[in-house]
Amino acid sequence: MSRSTTAIVGVGTSDFHHLYRSLDPKRTPEGMGVEALRSALDDAGLRVNQIDGLITSAIPYYPTFAYRAGLRDVRFLAPYPMSGRMCAVALAHASMAVEAGLADYVALVYSTNMRSVRVHFGGDQGGGDLYDPVYGLTSPGAFYALAYHRYLRDYGYGDREDLLGAVAIAIRRHASMNPAAVMQSPLTRVSYLDARFVARPFRLFDYCLVTDGAVCYIVTSLERARALRKPPVRIAGFTEQAALREWFVPEDLWSEACGRMKTAVFEGTGLATADVNAFQVYDNFSVSVLWALEGFGFCPRGQALAWAQNGRIELGGELPVNTSGGMLSEAYLQGWNHHAEAIRQLRGECGPRQVKDCNAVLYACLAPVSGATLLTRDR
Repeated sequence: MSRSTTAIVGVGTSDFHHLYRSLDPKRTPEGMGVEALRSALDDAGLRVNQIDGLITSAIPYYPTFAYRAGLRDVRFLAPYPMSGRMCAVALAHASMAVEAGLADYVALVYSTNMRSVRVHFGGDQGGGDLYDPVYGLTSPGAFYALAYHRYLRDYGYGDREDLLGAVAIAIRRHASMNPAAVMQSPLTRVSYLDARFVARPFRLFDYCLVTDGAVCYIVTSLERARALRKPPVRIAGFTEQAALREWFVPEDLWSEACGRMKTAVFEGTGLATADVNAFQVYDNFSVSVLWALEGFGFCPRGQALAWAQNGRIELGGELPVNTSGGMLSEAYLQGWNHHAEAIRQLRGECGPRQVKDCNAVLYACLAPVSGATLLTRDR
């Protein structure tokens, strides 16, 4: 099908900075989700009774959310679990639902209170059941750390563990220009290196945050979108690709999966990686940025660690990455905040962190089933 006839028309997000500093065990995903939906409706100039499609993620019981939001006559409904790849899948399915005439306006809502209810990752969440716990691989971070050790060895970086700090420092710089970001204080090379190891060679700032918050955006046809309040953001392409293993990180560091996604997401758009003005990467760990840069061909395989130095992935550099602060510094909304940032960048609404002449933003998540989306300005 043509993937360029649907668009995003409204976006709403929580104030992650405020929520992080005001823990409330009574705070619910449904409540934050309703607030984000209302913000998105206002942003688009829509009424709640115009929403006839609903996709939720991480919200425990979607009927409660729908009732509280005032949604009554929904023709298309799809609840998804809390998972890193779900934002790309959800956006693709919303686009397909509109294309198929299953709904006119689909609201997509992700909301979580994981920080307030003290959700912790690790322990029994290593990603594999057969062999990993025996060897102490009991968290995703342990998998990524082991894979990164091999990456350093295979590509001749030796013990240059300090080089990875360029990723966290660049992303924190972007967060410092975002009033809603959780972490806004400057991160220097010295403070990065002084931070404790969590799973060596990963330090504290190589790990994503655990936060509360919600994101909502609304999908409709491009024709309808052009009559609404804000400039439409075109859904130019989307794809997903499996890299299923017993272990969490594939042997090729997602090279094959990314190569296939690159072909699929740009197909029929008339665009290529050279046309991408900002790259939003699912940064559960800072090293994910390196593997995505290589996988999508922004730099040769094995060279991303060197390529990302000296401001190259910062605003004003060759390819700004995670311009809102990503999951390392803005909020851990499992990629949904990356899409919200892409929308705002393409509408020119990001103030001091605005990418100049932003016309195309690529999003990528590397996971057992990876996903990618290409969003563009309406042309």
